[in-house]
This record gives sequence, C-alpha cells and structure tokens, in this order.
Amino acid sequence: MNTEKTIATYSELLSDIATEISQTCSTRNSVLNIYMGSSLPQLQLNLFKPILLENYAYVCSFLQDEEISKALQLDMEEIATSLELDPSVFQQARVQEYAQADDAAGLYAKFCIAIIRNRANASNSKALQEDDLDKLSSNTLLTLQLGEQRMREAAEAV
Repeated sequence: MNTEKTIATYSELLSDIATEISQTCSTRNSVLNIYMGSSLPQLQLNLFKPILLENYAYVCSFLQDEEISKALQLDMEEIATSLELDPSVFQQARVQEYAQADDAAGLYAKFCIAIIRNRANASNSKALQEDDLDKLSSNTLLTLQLGEQRMREAAEAV
C-alpha cells in the first residue's frame, strides 16, 4: 500500500474510533440521559474532536514509520489548533507521556475518560457525579479498549 493510502487509512480509522467512542458516550438510555437530556447530539459533537486528537497522539507516540508519523502529526496539529490548543506543546507532552508510561493503553483510557467527564460536565449545568459515570462506563471502557487495540494493531502492521 502506498504512503498516501496508508495515511488516509489511518485517518479514517482514527476518525471511526472517535465516532464510536462519542456515540457510546452520547446514546445512553439511562442515568446519563437524565443528566444530559436533549443535548446528547451536542455532547457527541463536543466529544469527537478531543477524542480524535487523543487518537492521533496515541498512534503517533508509537508509530515507527517516520513519513506516516509526520503526516499524521500535521493532521494532529490542525485538530489541536481548532481546539485552541498549542499543537507543539500538546504533541510533545502527549508523545512523551505515552512513551514513558508503563501502561500506555491505560493512560489512553484515562485521558479519554477525562475528556468525556470534562465535556459531559461542560454541556449541562448539572455535573455528573464520579459514581454516576462509573456505573455507566462499562460500555465506554470496552469501546476505549477495543479502539486502543485496533490503533495499536494498525500501527504495528506498518
């Protein structure tokens, strides 16, 4: 597969995983629905870009192919800028954190859960409580774990 196709495949994979995670967090028919009410589609939109950015950071942190990694980093910079983050600071910090982590997959899940909690709390005046999210997070955690596994397998295949 040529480099351009590989980059497009990675971008699509990272976007699909961000969509799956966003949908898992925003289509609940339980306590989260009570807290989030009619703003669930907005929550999904609010979650997508930050989780997509985290996906890019995660894959770039252990991708061995320099050309593909640099291309994905350029995409990551655009996303970070759109979220009003300093791309170089974010990128350097995340790649370093993942590289130094004993459990990069666990760290990825931790960052994504922090994004989910932050965005869920920001989109409604009534904040989710820690135990509310813990009760609801089994599907979310499973989606995060499966997404992480797909990203790692894709990166190792190159």
